[in-house]
Amino acid sequence: MTIVHRRRVFSPLFLCVSVFLSLLLGGCVPLPEGALAGISKPDIQATEPPYTGLAPGYKTYESAHFMVKAYTSETAVSYSVICEEGYNRVMGDVGLYSFALAKPYNIVVYKDSAEYIKKTGQPSWSGGMSQGNAILVYESQGAGAILAHEMTHLIFNEFMGLANSVDFKWINEGLAVYEETRASVSSKAAYSQRVTSLVEPNPVPFSQMINLAPQGEQTAVVERWYAQVGSVVSFMINEGGTLGFSIFITKLKSGASADAAVAEAFPGLWKNIGDVEKAWLLNIKR
Repeated sequence: MTIVHRRRVFSPLFLCVSVFLSLLLGGCVPLPEGALAGISKPDIQATEPPYTGLAPGYKTYESAHFMVKAYTSETAVSYSVICEEGYNRVMGDVGLYSFALAKPYNIVVYKDSAEYIKKTGQPSWSGGMSQGNAILVYESQGAGAILAHEMTHLIFNEFMGLANSVDFKWINEGLAVYEETRASVSSKAAYSQRVTSLVEPNPVPFSQMINLAPQGEQTAVVERWYAQVGSVVSFMINEGGTLGFSIFITKLKSGASADAAVAEAFPGLWKNIGDVEKAWLLNIKR
Protein backbone atom coordinates (compact mmCIF):
# COMPACT_ATOMS: atom_id res chain seq x y z
CA MET A 1 0.00 0.00 0.00
CA THR A 2 1.37 3.36 -1.05
CA ILE A 3 0.58 6.80 0.34
CA VAL A 4 1.68 9.99 -1.39
CA HIS A 5 2.13 13.47 0.04
CA ARG A 6 2.22 16.94 -1.40
CA ARG A 7 5.37 19.04 -1.19
CA ARG A 8 3.91 22.58 -1.14
CA VAL A 9 4.31 24.60 2.05
CA PHE A 10 1.16 24.38 4.19
CA SER A 11 -0.26 21.81 1.79
CA PRO A 12 -1.85 19.43 4.29
CA LEU A 13 -2.52 15.74 3.99
CA PHE A 14 -6.21 16.34 3.42
CA LEU A 15 -5.65 18.01 0.04
CA CYS A 16 -4.65 14.64 -1.43
CA VAL A 17 -8.20 13.50 -2.15
CA SER A 18 -7.10 10.39 -3.99
CA VAL A 19 -5.42 9.14 -0.85
CA PHE A 20 -8.84 8.38 0.59
CA LEU A 21 -9.15 5.48 -1.85
CA SER A 22 -6.34 3.61 -0.14
CA LEU A 23 -6.39 1.80 3.19
CA LEU A 24 -3.81 4.08 4.72
CA LEU A 25 -3.92 7.85 4.63
CA GLY A 26 -1.19 10.46 5.10
CA GLY A 27 -0.09 14.08 4.89
CA CYS A 28 2.68 16.63 5.14
CA VAL A 29 3.47 20.11 6.36
CA PRO A 30 6.81 21.77 7.01
CA LEU A 31 8.59 21.00 10.24
CA PRO A 32 11.43 23.24 11.40
CA GLU A 33 14.43 21.05 12.04
CA GLY A 34 15.59 21.09 15.66
CA ALA A 35 18.86 20.37 17.41
CA LEU A 36 20.15 16.88 16.65
CA ALA A 37 22.09 14.45 18.74
CA GLY A 38 23.43 10.96 18.17
CA ILE A 39 21.78 7.84 19.58
CA SER A 40 23.06 4.31 20.08
CA LYS A 41 22.89 1.61 17.43
CA PRO A 42 21.35 -1.68 18.56
CA ASP A 43 21.95 -5.07 17.00
CA ILE A 44 18.68 -5.35 15.08
CA GLN A 45 17.62 -5.30 11.42
CA ALA A 46 14.46 -4.29 9.60
CA THR A 47 12.90 -6.04 6.64
CA GLU A 48 13.22 -4.13 3.36
CA PRO A 49 9.96 -3.32 1.52
CA PRO A 50 9.96 -3.25 -2.29
CA TYR A 51 11.09 0.18 -3.49
CA THR A 52 13.83 1.65 -5.67
CA GLY A 53 16.51 2.57 -3.20
CA LEU A 54 19.38 4.99 -3.03
CA ALA A 55 22.41 4.86 -5.29
CA PRO A 56 25.43 2.82 -4.13
CA GLY A 57 27.46 4.41 -1.37
CA TYR A 58 24.62 5.41 0.89
CA LYS A 59 24.95 5.20 4.66
CA THR A 60 22.74 3.29 7.07
CA TYR A 61 22.03 4.14 10.69
CA GLU A 62 19.94 1.88 12.91
CA SER A 63 18.26 3.02 16.07
CA ALA A 64 15.83 1.32 18.41
CA HIS A 65 12.81 1.70 16.11
CA PHE A 66 14.10 2.83 12.71
CA MET A 67 16.62 1.99 10.04
CA VAL A 68 17.54 5.16 8.19
CA LYS A 69 19.30 5.27 4.83
CA ALA A 70 20.78 8.49 3.46
CA TYR A 71 23.76 9.63 1.44
CA THR A 72 25.74 10.92 4.40
CA SER A 73 26.20 9.60 7.91
CA GLU A 74 25.26 13.01 9.29
CA THR A 75 21.95 12.99 7.45
CA ALA A 76 21.20 9.42 8.48
CA VAL A 77 21.88 10.17 12.14
CA SER A 78 19.93 13.43 12.13
CA TYR A 79 16.85 11.85 10.57
CA SER A 80 17.16 8.94 12.98
CA VAL A 81 17.02 11.37 15.89
CA ILE A 82 13.99 13.12 14.40
CA CYS A 83 12.26 9.76 14.02
CA GLU A 84 13.05 8.56 17.53
CA GLU A 85 11.91 11.85 19.03
CA GLY A 86 8.69 11.57 17.04
CA TYR A 87 8.22 7.95 18.07
CA ASN A 88 8.63 8.76 21.76
CA ARG A 89 6.20 11.65 21.43
CA VAL A 90 3.58 9.48 19.73
CA MET A 91 3.86 6.64 22.24
CA GLY A 92 3.66 9.10 25.12
CA ASP A 93 0.69 10.94 23.67
CA VAL A 94 -1.24 7.73 23.04
CA GLY A 95 -0.12 5.95 26.20
CA LEU A 96 1.14 2.81 24.47
CA TYR A 97 4.13 2.43 26.74
CA SER A 98 4.13 -1.37 26.70
CA PHE A 99 3.53 -1.78 22.96
CA ALA A 100 6.59 -2.91 20.98
CA LEU A 101 7.05 -2.84 17.20
CA ALA A 102 7.50 -6.18 15.48
CA LYS A 103 10.48 -4.76 13.60
CA PRO A 104 12.03 -1.36 12.93
CA TYR A 105 10.52 0.89 10.29
CA ASN A 106 12.59 1.81 7.26
CA ILE A 107 13.28 5.48 6.48
CA VAL A 108 14.75 6.28 3.07
CA VAL A 109 16.03 9.82 2.57
CA TYR A 110 16.67 10.72 -1.06
CA LYS A 111 19.02 13.56 -1.91
CA ASP A 112 16.41 15.86 -3.40
CA SER A 113 13.03 16.06 -5.05
CA ALA A 114 14.38 15.10 -8.48
CA GLU A 115 15.85 11.82 -7.25
CA TYR A 116 12.80 11.05 -5.13
CA ILE A 117 10.45 11.55 -8.09
CA LYS A 118 12.66 9.53 -10.40
CA LYS A 119 13.09 6.62 -7.96
CA THR A 120 9.49 6.46 -6.79
CA GLY A 121 7.65 7.46 -9.96
CA GLN A 122 5.57 9.97 -8.02
CA PRO A 123 4.29 13.28 -9.46
CA SER A 124 6.29 16.46 -9.05
CA TRP A 125 4.13 17.77 -6.19
CA SER A 126 4.79 14.73 -3.99
CA GLY A 127 6.95 15.34 -0.92
CA GLY A 128 6.93 11.86 0.58
CA MET A 129 5.17 8.51 0.63
CA SER A 130 4.67 5.34 2.62
CA GLN A 131 5.39 1.96 1.11
CA GLY A 132 5.27 -1.27 3.05
CA ASN A 133 6.86 -0.57 6.43
CA ALA A 134 8.91 2.32 5.04
CA ILE A 135 8.58 6.06 4.76
CA LEU A 136 10.26 7.54 1.69
CA VAL A 137 11.18 11.24 1.78
CA TYR A 138 13.88 13.55 0.48
CA GLU A 139 16.02 16.05 2.36
CA SER A 140 13.88 19.10 3.07
CA GLN A 141 12.48 21.12 5.95
CA GLY A 142 9.06 19.56 5.37
CA ALA A 143 10.36 16.00 5.72
CA GLY A 144 10.11 16.06 9.50
CA ALA A 145 6.37 16.64 9.43
CA ILE A 146 5.83 13.86 6.92
CA LEU A 147 7.80 11.52 9.17
CA ALA A 148 5.75 12.53 12.21
CA HIS A 149 2.49 11.94 10.40
CA GLU A 150 3.46 8.72 8.69
CA MET A 151 5.06 7.00 11.67
CA THR A 152 1.81 7.65 13.52
CA HIS A 153 -0.04 5.74 10.81
CA LEU A 154 2.47 2.89 10.93
CA ILE A 155 2.23 2.63 14.71
CA PHE A 156 -1.56 2.86 14.74
CA ASN A 157 -1.94 0.28 11.97
CA GLU A 158 0.42 -2.15 13.67
CA PHE A 159 -1.20 -1.72 17.09
CA MET A 160 -4.78 -2.00 15.83
CA GLY A 161 -4.13 -4.59 13.15
CA LEU A 162 -4.67 -3.71 9.49
CA ALA A 163 -8.36 -4.73 9.43
CA ASN A 164 -9.18 -2.71 12.52
CA SER A 165 -7.24 0.33 11.34
CA VAL A 166 -9.43 0.49 8.24
CA ASP A 167 -12.54 0.62 10.42
CA PHE A 168 -11.24 3.59 12.39
CA LYS A 169 -10.03 6.00 9.74
CA TRP A 170 -11.18 9.02 11.72
CA ILE A 171 -8.96 8.06 14.65
CA ASN A 172 -6.09 7.01 12.38
CA GLU A 173 -6.14 10.31 10.53
CA GLY A 174 -7.05 12.41 13.54
CA LEU A 175 -4.14 11.07 15.55
CA ALA A 176 -1.74 11.59 12.64
CA VAL A 177 -2.94 15.18 12.25
CA TYR A 178 -2.53 15.72 15.98
CA GLU A 179 1.05 14.46 15.84
CA GLU A 180 1.80 16.75 12.90
CA THR A 181 0.64 19.72 14.94
CA ARG A 182 2.75 18.53 17.87
CA ALA A 183 5.81 18.32 15.65
CA SER A 184 5.36 21.46 13.57
CA VAL A 185 4.48 25.01 14.54
CA SER A 186 3.43 25.79 10.97
CA SER A 187 1.22 22.71 10.86
CA LYS A 188 -0.43 23.66 14.13
CA ALA A 189 -1.17 27.13 12.81
CA ALA A 190 -2.54 25.81 9.51
CA TYR A 191 -4.90 23.31 11.14
CA SER A 192 -6.01 25.81 13.76
CA GLN A 193 -6.96 28.23 11.02
CA ARG A 194 -8.94 25.54 9.20
CA VAL A 195 -10.79 24.54 12.35
CA THR A 196 -11.75 28.20 12.83
CA SER A 197 -12.76 28.87 9.23
CA LEU A 198 -14.19 25.51 8.14
CA VAL A 199 -15.16 23.43 11.16
CA GLU A 200 -16.58 25.89 13.69
CA PRO A 201 -19.17 27.35 11.28
CA ASN A 202 -20.27 23.93 10.05
CA PRO A 203 -19.12 20.90 12.07
CA VAL A 204 -19.52 17.45 10.55
CA PRO A 205 -21.97 15.38 12.63
CA PHE A 206 -20.06 12.62 14.41
CA SER A 207 -22.28 9.97 12.79
CA GLN A 208 -20.90 11.09 9.42
CA MET A 209 -17.39 11.85 10.62
CA ILE A 210 -16.95 8.36 12.05
CA ASN A 211 -18.55 6.33 9.29
CA LEU A 212 -18.01 8.29 6.10
CA ALA A 213 -14.59 9.60 5.12
CA PRO A 214 -15.10 11.92 2.10
CA GLN A 215 -14.15 10.43 -1.26
CA GLY A 216 -13.86 12.53 -4.38
CA GLU A 217 -15.55 15.48 -2.72
CA GLN A 218 -14.71 19.13 -3.11
CA THR A 219 -11.47 20.21 -1.49
CA ALA A 220 -13.27 22.19 1.21
CA VAL A 221 -15.21 19.11 2.30
CA VAL A 222 -12.05 17.05 2.58
CA GLU A 223 -10.23 19.85 4.40
CA ARG A 224 -13.07 20.19 6.87
CA TRP A 225 -13.13 16.45 7.64
CA TYR A 226 -9.38 16.28 8.24
CA ALA A 227 -9.32 19.42 10.35
CA GLN A 228 -12.22 18.14 12.42
CA VAL A 229 -10.87 14.65 13.13
CA GLY A 230 -7.58 16.19 14.16
CA SER A 231 -9.41 18.55 16.49
CA VAL A 232 -11.54 15.78 17.98
CA VAL A 233 -8.61 13.46 18.70
CA SER A 234 -6.65 16.36 20.18
CA PHE A 235 -9.60 17.18 22.42
CA MET A 236 -10.01 13.58 23.58
CA ILE A 237 -6.33 13.27 24.47
CA ASN A 238 -6.05 16.66 26.17
CA GLU A 239 -9.32 16.39 28.11
CA GLY A 240 -9.45 12.64 28.72
CA GLY A 241 -5.75 11.99 29.22
CA THR A 242 -3.31 9.66 27.51
CA LEU A 243 -4.30 6.71 29.70
CA GLY A 244 -7.92 7.18 28.81
CA PHE A 245 -7.15 7.42 25.11
CA SER A 246 -4.99 4.30 25.33
CA ILE A 247 -7.86 2.39 26.94
CA PHE A 248 -10.23 3.79 24.32
CA ILE A 249 -8.34 2.48 21.29
CA THR A 250 -7.51 -0.78 23.09
CA LYS A 251 -11.21 -1.41 23.67
CA LEU A 252 -11.98 -0.58 20.04
CA LYS A 253 -9.27 -3.02 18.99
CA SER A 254 -10.92 -5.75 21.06
CA GLY A 255 -14.24 -5.18 19.31
CA ALA A 256 -16.07 -2.82 21.67
CA SER A 257 -18.45 -0.26 20.22
CA ALA A 258 -17.45 3.38 20.26
CA ASP A 259 -20.00 4.08 23.01
CA ALA A 260 -18.77 1.21 25.18
CA ALA A 261 -15.13 2.16 24.61
CA VAL A 262 -15.79 5.77 25.62
CA ALA A 263 -17.70 4.75 28.76
CA GLU A 264 -14.92 2.45 29.96
CA ALA A 265 -12.01 4.69 28.96
CA PHE A 266 -13.35 7.99 30.30
CA PRO A 267 -15.52 7.17 33.36
CA GLY A 268 -17.08 10.20 34.98
CA LEU A 269 -16.26 12.34 31.96
CA TRP A 270 -18.19 10.94 29.00
CA LYS A 271 -20.70 8.10 28.83
CA ASN A 272 -20.75 7.64 25.07
CA ILE A 273 -19.51 9.13 21.81
CA GLY A 274 -22.47 11.53 21.84
CA ASP A 275 -21.15 13.05 25.06
CA VAL A 276 -17.76 13.50 23.41
CA GLU A 277 -19.42 15.30 20.50
CA LYS A 278 -21.35 17.66 22.79
CA ALA A 279 -18.26 18.47 24.86
CA TRP A 280 -16.08 18.99 21.78
CA LEU A 281 -18.68 21.31 20.18
CA LEU A 282 -18.72 23.45 23.30
CA ASN A 283 -14.92 23.50 23.35
CA ILE A 284 -14.47 24.76 19.77
CA LYS A 285 -17.08 27.46 20.32
CA ARG A 286 -15.18 29.00 23.25
